[in-house]
Amino acid sequence: MGRMAVVVGMLAATLFTGWGSRVHLGAADSDRKPAPRIDTVLQAKSELQEVVQSTAPPAYVTRDAEGARLWNQTRTFYEKRQFAPAWIEHGSPRPQMNALISAIHAADRDGIDPELYNAALLERRSQGTSSGFLAKKRFESSEADAMDAYLTYLYMKYTSDLADGVSDLSHADPAWRIKAESFDVLDRLEHALNDNRVAESLAELTPDAPAYRALRTALADYRELAARGGWPTVPTGIKVKPGQSSEHVPAIARRLAASGDYSGAVPADGQPAAYTFDLQEAVKRFQRRHGLADDAVVGAAVVAEMNVPVDARVRQIELSLERWRWLPREMGDRYILVNIPEMRLDVWENGRVPLTMRVVVGKQDTQTPIFSEEMTHLVFAPYWNVPPDIAKNETLPSILKDTSFLDRTNMEVVDSAGNPIDPASIDLSGPGKYRFRQRPGASNSLGLVKFMFPNEFNVYLHDTPADSLFARASRAFSHGCVRLEQPDKLAEYVLGDQPDWTPERIAEAMQAGQEKTVRLKKALPVYIGYWTAAVSPDGVVQFRKDVYGMDGRLTTMLAERLQRLRTGAMATASVLNPVQTIAAAGQ
Repeated sequence: MGRMAVVVGMLAATLFTGWGSRVHLGAADSDRKPAPRIDTVLQAKSELQEVVQSTAPPAYVTRDAEGARLWNQTRTFYEKRQFAPAWIEHGSPRPQMNALISAIHAADRDGIDPELYNAALLERRSQGTSSGFLAKKRFESSEADAMDAYLTYLYMKYTSDLADGVSDLSHADPAWRIKAESFDVLDRLEHALNDNRVAESLAELTPDAPAYRALRTALADYRELAARGGWPTVPTGIKVKPGQSSEHVPAIARRLAASGDYSGAVPADGQPAAYTFDLQEAVKRFQRRHGLADDAVVGAAVVAEMNVPVDARVRQIELSLERWRWLPREMGDRYILVNIPEMRLDVWENGRVPLTMRVVVGKQDTQTPIFSEEMTHLVFAPYWNVPPDIAKNETLPSILKDTSFLDRTNMEVVDSAGNPIDPASIDLSGPGKYRFRQRPGASNSLGLVKFMFPNEFNVYLHDTPADSLFARASRAFSHGCVRLEQPDKLAEYVLGDQPDWTPERIAEAMQAGQEKTVRLKKALPVYIGYWTAAVSPDGVVQFRKDVYGMDGRLTTMLAERLQRLRTGAMATASVLNPVQTIAAAGQ
């Protein structure tokens, strides 16, 4: 491992223009002159100071706001230590340098492309060469200074990407409004170097949530599946129902066997085969984990999901891992997690899920916002205050068409002070003076209870009288709020530390017809996020459609970012010796 690391280190050192020294390759060891020793700390400080405080940042620093921020932090780091080197000592690499290189090349475990760190030349290290080779070589002084500054910037970059997502892309997507968690990268780096905990300091920044760890395992599994060739396609235009025999059954069985959904015998090709019970169950499993109705009918929708290439599934997992890094690293011992594409709510408590349920989320034109806040109270038998846009576009037109609309829907009109008024007295020329609200009851649009976590979007979790929607595989029907399949069970959970609120009393309050607010003893974090790939609490890998187009936007942003980095690397690499010459030194 170490022998290739020195080759990589020397090549990385020559990547950047203005480094001013040459790596001597190909000569016999006896012909080489020993690298000059850094005789005094003062000399090392002076040379490193020149690198760090140069007018123009090195070529590896991206010309954007993030690059400027990270380079400023790099400068601050060296100023605080009076420009003493951090990674290279007396021309030889410290153990911390190898630890950082190893961590960078393990980035792909988390779905992060090492290319984002100009690390293409370091990938050979994972192939395994003789250890200790790097330690036998010395950097010339200017070489050491340039490499030291580069490694510090690299640590800053990778740390930032692990802490809050690659290249601050979470801030680039206006739809993602979950607050980022700040951290002190300089303090982390100083402790990592002083305590020789570079690898640990980076590993600690990856999300500790069980759902993230499970998704990372799924990434490894699907990459292995891709390496084996993925899965075969299924003919389009087919339809196979339970109880039938079909010549397409063998293709369906092979496809499901390849993805681990089916473990039975695969019929021979060339003749109709029975659509057996075991294969039907495998199809149902596949349908459920792809968000389809589990009716065992293999039609256009099922075939379309079966024919999504494994590489596309790998990419979905990578994008979902990236969005997990956009969440706070400490989410709390207890929290509620809503996944919009999966249309599901999970309650997490100390690494387990005591409660999970289906939900209804916002339509494409009234999307559920992505944010996090703390649940502070719930309201039994709530009024529904009709939002202004719904009142304007739906309620008022309905009243004008049908004078009995308010009575039929149990609605009332209130003035700006909240006092009920006679609907006949409404001045239609100034509808903004009034509000519509629906009285508590079984027909209330919020159902019998709502869960409040005050936020700028006026979005919350609530019951619904439209229970039939939960039987549908796709459930994007709301105006933005999240409707719950089991609101009574969630009420029992969040009030579980208040013994007076028994299940019987909760049911009574829900049916009382009189609004009642109950505050929680301890606020409960609620995260409404977006992951098209996830692992359910029972360990099943789930894939969903990109209902709001966020995967598409993130893919574009990542591609643009990667291209910017590759362009910079190509510009600096144009002055290098051929890669083969460098690599040959490691043979």
